[in-house]
Amino acid sequence: MDNERMLFEKGCFLPNWLDDEPVEKTPVSKVHSIRNKDLNTLLDELEGIKQHIQDVKEREWELARLINFHNNGLVRE
Repeated sequence: MDNERMLFEKGCFLPNWLDDEPVEKTPVSKVHSIRNKDLNTLLDELEGIKQHIQDVKEREWELARLINFHNNGLVRE
């Protein structure tokens, strides 16, 4: 049990970590419905997606920089 907790805290999930929760299977037809959108709406959504990707890239760069500082002992005490 302690070994499993240690693995969980390190972010290493066991293959059966989700087995306790029931998984409900929903047909794709209930989840996905076709919606017609005009070109301007689609372009606006695309711009939102591009901005989200850019934000994620910036956060990824910042985290990589912080990890580099941490690994090289450059963190302020």
